[in-house]
Amino acid sequence: MNARTALRQRGFMLMELAIGLVLAGALIALVMPLLAMQRDYDAGRKDLLAIQQASAALLGQAVAGGGLPAPIRFAESVGADAAASHLSLDASLATLPLGFAGALPGQALGVPHISSLQTAFWYDAQPALRADALTAFRAAVSLDGTSFLSIVDQFDPDQNAQMSTGGFKSQLCRNLNSLQDIEQNIRARKSTFATDLLNVTLPRVWAAGNENRFTWNSATGYSDIAAPATTDSVFDNSAAAALVVVRRQPPALRRLDRQNVVYARVVDSGLDQILSARGLDAYPADLTPVGGYGFRVYENASTSGTDDPTADTGDYAGLVKAVSLGEFAQSLRNAGLCTTPAEACKANQLFVRFSNSVRSAPPPPSVSEGLVMRWSLVDNDVVPNLYKTDAVAHGAYSEGVCLDAFSADSATSAPLRSLQISFVSPAGSPGYVFRGGVLVDPGSTVEPGVTAGVVRWRPVTALSAAEAGKTVTISCTGTHSVSADGELLLGATVPSCSVNQLP
Repeated sequence: MNARTALRQRGFMLMELAIGLVLAGALIALVMPLLAMQRDYDAGRKDLLAIQQASAALLGQAVAGGGLPAPIRFAESVGADAAASHLSLDASLATLPLGFAGALPGQALGVPHISSLQTAFWYDAQPALRADALTAFRAAVSLDGTSFLSIVDQFDPDQNAQMSTGGFKSQLCRNLNSLQDIEQNIRARKSTFATDLLNVTLPRVWAAGNENRFTWNSATGYSDIAAPATTDSVFDNSAAAALVVVRRQPPALRRLDRQNVVYARVVDSGLDQILSARGLDAYPADLTPVGGYGFRVYENASTSGTDDPTADTGDYAGLVKAVSLGEFAQSLRNAGLCTTPAEACKANQLFVRFSNSVRSAPPPPSVSEGLVMRWSLVDNDVVPNLYKTDAVAHGAYSEGVCLDAFSADSATSAPLRSLQISFVSPAGSPGYVFRGGVLVDPGSTVEPGVTAGVVRWRPVTALSAAEAGKTVTISCTGTHSVSADGELLLGATVPSCSVNQLP
């Protein structure tokens, strides 16, 4: 081989190498986006599985612990640009007050709490379904102790700080029943349950197909709810959730979550404000994030990701797992909870049974006979309105019934209910009201004792989480004087009624 031939061959080798490098570069340029897409897909699948596991673990905790766990507080920075972290949790794993959303308590649940994007999973829970022991349900009353707050105020943590289940499974059922009733009333009776009361049913989730309800906000770089954002339109196009778990984007890409005003952000950082900057109220007065707290309506889980190569205005890359109130109720029933008649009661009700052992005391030679007891639930109007009534035969022990201690038919008031007891005379006359006190006295914590039913049947503590799940039994015994023609007499001989509240 001469020198010219060797030089020519070396030239071909260099040319082939250059072509090979160009082809390799082209292949890499083609493969890298595919690899990135596959990596993003794998990360998304991993995170979707993680939030599904979290949802299942939360439902399991609700069954085992009588309610949902509290969200965890994020670590917070200090100084002029103080903000809540998107990743690090509070060092002591402090929980958040009722009505505030925060980080998933993954460590306690035994599930991942950090996403593949290096963000902590976001967790929002209906406060009335939380199991916080220190905020166990206690019916809120007016300042003068003469009435209860409305059923809506009972479940607003800004009005009633004692509204959680307290870990009592019976209260979990009662609270859930009331929340479903409030949601239904707002939807069906807007004249008395205005939709601006839907704060009480937060968190909420948009109905499928509501992607067009978001508009690009060029000032903040985020997607906001489209104007006009009336409470009617929000309510009609969303549903109440028991819990929501969200895989959040890093702060610089938070716009991809399409997370409308969950909490006000710090400047344009994408980070949430620190807790002390959000205001004292858990819920907003309207859709505007006034004072740093926000209106929490999350994207529907079925909304698919969108990446427009020409504009950012419609992009979405969020992952959401939500459990509606109905799904939550079904999960509890599948686990054997909320299936008994007593567990069908709402938070404003008591489960009551009646026992009748009263006989007549006629003059000789007439013979004593058993009297029929009649109970009636009425309001306190001058002419009482009758809501429920039934008869209990002598010697009978009635089936239980859920009775209102106060009305839940209004979003602004809570009229008291009274329980009247009377006896049918041997002659068939309905008789007088023997006992007719309020079912639950909002101003008393004292047991009525021998005067049960004269003024009140139960004290206000009867509606507390620790007591409300127990059965109230009203037992009437003794004899009642009757005339020779079989009519009841207000004589010296009258029966007595006692009441207890036991499991």
